[in-house]
Amino acid sequence: MIVTYGERFNLVKQVTEACLKEKIGKVIVVDNKLESSNKLMALEKALDGRIKVIRLEENTGSAKGFKVGLEEAYRDKSCKMILLLDDDNIPSPGSIQRALYLWNYFNGFEGLFALSFLRKAWVYDLRTIKLGLIKRIEFNRFCKFHIKDLFVYFARKYSRRSLEKRETLYPIALTEASPYGGLFFDKTILQKIGFPDEKFILYADDTEFTYRITEKGGKIYLCSNLEIEDIDWPSERTRRNGIHYFYQDNANEAKIYYFTRNWVFLERKFVRTRLIYNVNLIARLTYNFGFLYLRNVHKIRFKLYKRRVKLIWKAICDGQAGNLGKGVFEGKELEL
Repeated sequence: MIVTYGERFNLVKQVTEACLKEKIGKVIVVDNKLESSNKLMALEKALDGRIKVIRLEENTGSAKGFKVGLEEAYRDKSCKMILLLDDDNIPSPGSIQRALYLWNYFNGFEGLFALSFLRKAWVYDLRTIKLGLIKRIEFNRFCKFHIKDLFVYFARKYSRRSLEKRETLYPIALTEASPYGGLFFDKTILQKIGFPDEKFILYADDTEFTYRITEKGGKIYLCSNLEIEDIDWPSERTRRNGIHYFYQDNANEAKIYYFTRNWVFLERKFVRTRLIYNVNLIARLTYNFGFLYLRNVHKIRFKLYKRRVKLIWKAICDGQAGNLGKGVFEGKELEL
């Protein structure tokens, strides 16, 4: 199942074709207002039943997109197993058949579980599988920041033993949550954990959705021999000229808002040590609002700086208050 949007038909076409080569029975594509929807509809017609397109009238975000697609897959009587993919995720040849084999193996002794494909472009996933760790969700973070990361960063930077040179790959590792892309599971799991919460709109919704498996005593296995290639990964880089994304003129304010609000909401909900959380909050805001601005003061208009600070502060307040759903800033609804 794939969710796509914007001008990304060429990407979703590649992913769809790669899946069909792996003998997947049906590909469900949720069209979250794709610019070239007519091409996608033509592809659906050409493949004659092997692809089903669900067209939404607007870009509703990842949460509703995946929810709608999962509801369709759950209703489909011919569907037993589900593989979730972003529109730029191409599974490596043979990985889907290996996923079926692994699922049958774990199904012999596990009750509630899912498999997660390895995305080598994701540094933390690669580190987890190379070191054989358990990838935990640290809810003492603030907007995914933890002050200890600074020490870890410098330790790795000046370490003589480079992670990239480590050839060992553990077969599996445990992770407490997973992104949508590469999540493989029996559809009956939805009876126990439900569907994605569409009120998240965008960001952190995959973490909240998959963490329900862990909360209910289940397991998510990150598997090194199930790989995904992120074919559009370089375009995800949003830093240019040393300025953080939310200080750029062309930054999407909806994405800034939803990222901040949703992670504040989720981390605050599960915070384990309030003191550490508050330290991370102060450190992150000092860095974003102080150091980062002063370092690039000659590149950032002060009017823009004030607007983005106001936007982020509202997102933080909404996250702490649990005000989810579509975001509103200065009286206007934020559009993706």
